Amino acid sequence: MKKWHFPASIFVFLFVVASKPFAVDFELSLMPDFDIHTVGVFDNFFTGTASLDFYPLTVRGRDKIGFSLQGGLTGIKALTLSATPLYHGSGAFSYLCRFHDRWGAGAQAYLGFWEFPKVAEKNTLAQSGILAGGRIFGEFYVLPEVKAGAFVGYNDFISDGESFAKKIDLGVKFTYSFSRGIFSKSSVELDEKETQDIFPVFYSFYNESPFGTLVFFNGESNKITDVKVSVLIPEYMTLPKVCANIPLVDRNESFEANLTAFINETILNSLMAHKTPCKIIVSYRSLGRTVKNEYFLDVNALNRNAMSWDDDRKAAAFVSSHDGAANKISKMAKSLILKNPTGDYTKNISYARGIFAALKAYGISYVKDPTSPFTSGLSSDIDFLQFPYQTLLYSGGDCDDLSILNCALFESIGIETAFITIPGHIFMAFDSGVSKDEAAGVLKDGRYIIQDEKVWIPLEVTVCQENFETERSAGYNQWKTASKKGEAALYPIHEAWKLYKAVSVPESDADIDLPPLEKVLKYLK
Repeated sequence: MKKWHFPASIFVFLFVVASKPFAVDFELSLMPDFDIHTVGVFDNFFTGTASLDFYPLTVRGRDKIGFSLQGGLTGIKALTLSATPLYHGSGAFSYLCRFHDRWGAGAQAYLGFWEFPKVAEKNTLAQSGILAGGRIFGEFYVLPEVKAGAFVGYNDFISDGESFAKKIDLGVKFTYSFSRGIFSKSSVELDEKETQDIFPVFYSFYNESPFGTLVFFNGESNKITDVKVSVLIPEYMTLPKVCANIPLVDRNESFEANLTAFINETILNSLMAHKTPCKIIVSYRSLGRTVKNEYFLDVNALNRNAMSWDDDRKAAAFVSSHDGAANKISKMAKSLILKNPTGDYTKNISYARGIFAALKAYGISYVKDPTSPFTSGLSSDIDFLQFPYQTLLYSGGDCDDLSILNCALFESIGIETAFITIPGHIFMAFDSGVSKDEAAGVLKDGRYIIQDEKVWIPLEVTVCQENFETERSAGYNQWKTASKKGEAALYPIHEAWKLYKAVSVPESDADIDLPPLEKVLKYLK
């Protein structure tokens, strides 16, 4: 019968297997040991075994059931012989119990073949037979892919039905996991994801407030520490931003990350809604080793005029006191009032009258938008809001566009403003410039609102082609009627800016034709 020379065959097999990634856990163990012979007139030796271990089954959470291919040698030296190796190879059934993040224990039972070569100079014949044995071991996880431990084993070398040799092994065990080393893959999985549309006008808002939530599951066999979740939107970010920092996550536990991002202002160039890739980077420490994994998802970036009315204060982001086109109108109105005093109760009311006259002379008109989510009450739908310069270029807009424009005009000359919202409608108010204690004596008509230590004068800006007194009366009457029902709210723009920073775009410095002075003076009088 042809003899099987184990060493060459087994190591070729090990090389082929180790060169391919497997879905199951597989490891290579080296087990040097000291042989203590109990049967046979042989000396004791330092020898060893190599084992390729497959663990395709997981039980009890992180215990493993697997199979092994093993090969090694045992030193044989009788009283009359020089040292000669005895080769052996076997298949083993393994059970690995991991009772701690870093500690485990296991047992193996194996059955195979052995071969003792012919030694011509000693006139000894070759022998072979069956190997039966087993070992128990304990091991320590140095790194996720590296273990060190110790074992005790027993081997029976059988030939022709009798024991040729029996021995006890005392040794150490060094194990390298290909699955967790060369072919390592993070076992932290993205379990759930929920993302929201990104509104370019709120790009700075997302630095603190989330645009989505991700839930991850720790599938590692141990707890993980220093967990960091970072976000990178390459189209609008230079560096990743850490949006979650979790000190410790136990195994089989989930953790959550609210997605925030330091988006740069180039997103304001977004004129159309589009999908943009988002990279999620998860890094953590597992048994002393840093593990990193990346996940990819698409988020929907809307156009720069998009907004939803889930928070009425959001419209303040469109109120820019640096809007170039709006500044031309407001500066003209202020200059005109300084040269042509109106004799109003306060300076701010005079400026308001001048802004009204300039806009009327310019030709601004109210254009109702029947599809607006604000007027229909559908706060979750996407609305299209105009920047101040756009309303001037189009010579009109709906109630939110005109409110934004007027607030920008007042703010650009240093007068604080506010939005007023009632069901299905929005208009504006401006700071009268008098204290609440002076209000009754100065503003004798009583058409004002006291809130936040300020005296506000409401304006219904949609009647922009009527006259200034109509704007005042309509604004105050609407506030009075809605507030009695508890349906009116006033939002100071400066308070809203703390959440929704005002933005401006380069195009705002549009070249608009200012109305003729004589026409503005006509409406002013």
